[in-house]
Amino acid sequence: MSDLNNAKRMILAQYEKERDELNHIISRLRRDLGIDGDAVVTPETAALKIESTAPSVNIQQLIKPGDLFGMTQVEAAKKVLQVTGRQPLTLQDIAGALYRGKATETLIEGVSLRNLSSLLSRSDDLISVAKGRWGLSEWYPNRSKKSRKAKDDNNVTKPEETDKKEMARESGQGK
Repeated sequence: MSDLNNAKRMILAQYEKERDELNHIISRLRRDLGIDGDAVVTPETAALKIESTAPSVNIQQLIKPGDLFGMTQVEAAKKVLQVTGRQPLTLQDIAGALYRGKATETLIEGVSLRNLSSLLSRSDDLISVAKGRWGLSEWYPNRSKKSRKAKDDNNVTKPEETDKKEMARESGQGK
């Protein structure tokens, strides 16, 4: 019987340790979010809080005609996001702002939205924070962005390797 109690005590100690770790994580999250320690947070109340505090961005007020004239789409998107007050925008909102600010002559829609998304994804200054939502990379310092340049650097053939391949081909060994 004492072996069973010892086993139960060990399991209890492990669960209490895990609980303490979770309580520490929860208290850090509460502090980061500015939530009072006594407030009860449920998935339902968390969703209501998100919906009620998400300020809407009025592109019409932030971007005036001509504000983005002469800029590339990536430069203009960065400027648009800089004036939103750290709020990510949908791709459609960015496209509308680019059109309003005269960075583009026509409203970007349909397939062209995918092209815009592709352009934005190549910039180190912009990051996709959710499906179809973009923000500035500086807003998310702990979020890593996989750099295509790093991938490309690994695939670049060095000049001396190219010379060896060409010499092998010329001598008939490369076939």
